Amino acid sequence: MNLMSTRTAHIIILMVLLLPFPFEINQLSAQTNNALPVLRVSFDGKFKKGMTEYLNGKMQLTDVDGSVVEMSAKFKTRGATAASYMMKPSFNMKLQSDDYSEEFDSTLLDLRSCSSWILDAMAIDRICMRNRVCFDIWNEFSRLPYETQFDSRYGTIGRFIEVYINDKYYGIYCLNDRINRKLLDLKKTKEENDGSVTVRGILYKSGTSNINPQEKPGYNEDSTACVVSWHNAWELTYPDEYGGIQAWQALQDAFANGRNAEFVKKYFYLENLADYQILIMALSIGDNWGNKNHYLSVRNINKDINDPDPAEADKRRFVLIPWDLDTSLGGRYDGKYYDGNYSVWDVKSIGNNALYPISAVIGDAEYKAILKRRWIEGRKGAFSIESVKAKLEKYRDLFIESGAWQRMVTYFDSQKSKPKYVNDLAREIELIEEWYEARFHEMDAYFGIEDGVEIITMPDSSDKAVYDLWGRKVETPFLYPGIYIRDGKIIVQ
Repeated sequence: MNLMSTRTAHIIILMVLLLPFPFEINQLSAQTNNALPVLRVSFDGKFKKGMTEYLNGKMQLTDVDGSVVEMSAKFKTRGATAASYMMKPSFNMKLQSDDYSEEFDSTLLDLRSCSSWILDAMAIDRICMRNRVCFDIWNEFSRLPYETQFDSRYGTIGRFIEVYINDKYYGIYCLNDRINRKLLDLKKTKEENDGSVTVRGILYKSGTSNINPQEKPGYNEDSTACVVSWHNAWELTYPDEYGGIQAWQALQDAFANGRNAEFVKKYFYLENLADYQILIMALSIGDNWGNKNHYLSVRNINKDINDPDPAEADKRRFVLIPWDLDTSLGGRYDGKYYDGNYSVWDVKSIGNNALYPISAVIGDAEYKAILKRRWIEGRKGAFSIESVKAKLEKYRDLFIESGAWQRMVTYFDSQKSKPKYVNDLAREIELIEEWYEARFHEMDAYFGIEDGVEIITMPDSSDKAVYDLWGRKVETPFLYPGIYIRDGKIIVQ
């Protein structure tokens, strides 16, 4: 080291020693090297458990390059489970015009332009990344069966940030966009000349406390929530202001045909259903296999499913969409599973039980073949051990190298009320990776795959029929190139 660099180092050390001590955590800036973006929100009052009204306030978002977005916004807490963790509340943020008269779209942190955002506190997730990792996997693995301006994506995207609420530090959050009409390219509600409204695109969300009791079918007061069957309640996410029979008829018809496999094949996309089941099975997502935490959408409920134009008929089909994926990768809704103790919800049990509409086709040969094919494709890509580990380690390194994890742990260690977290993030990620590697092999065993090679059960040698590699009988063989099985022998065409 030369004299000049030594002298410079001494000056820097002296300046550091002269800084006020102890370091105040609320002095953190996103301009700090390797820091996360910083969001500061302010409003009159405070968040309360079960609050239903939005609070007017301001937001200031500073990206890692020092760029700043400041806007008026409204804030409200969100999530039933999250309401028990008000020391680190999840909340909705709606960007507003200066006078709060209308919502205002804006692009935040290079995410898509929209007005409504989710600030996910991940208060029950001890590694603060399960929801984000699972949606990253979903976005890589599955796409809508039609084109949209967002490359047919139908999972959320997000960025990790650090959050201050009314100048108080709350730790690591994830700023996520929403599943909404614009993302899914649903047809807008139409106002007719006579003043009536025609509902077209629809988005239903499973699981809601906006209607009680839930033992009998019925609507809440404004018909924006509906009990379809016993303890099977839904809310109208879009259009949320036009409830009623017109809006709910499509969902009610679907459940009325709940055991009808042919109805499901006609009104749903089997590959979409298979993708959802693979997601739940491979990542052991416990809170998304019953009457909650998923969406059903239709691009236009007024289209005819029997339209001779398949593109038009498809607009009447449902799409199944996941939501809130934090009870995944061995975790649990209360943060109880960690430090090597993870979910034991085995793949076979998931495969033997299913939510509607998957329950109607779970034993159907065509659906089973699609399901197996999608795992074979997914295991080489989004669900590969290497790919899942890479996603976990990317966020692990971001949290640790930015110092954000240690700041959050230091802060909440000193508080009486705490969210769920681990002190040693690197160790926890290592254990979760071990859990997923075992899960991956369990998935392979379920689908009859050993060391990457599919195990095929050969038909009886006395059987002269021809089968494809999925075990399906082929009525008119050899029309297309491929591999077939006949009389116990493999035939390559």
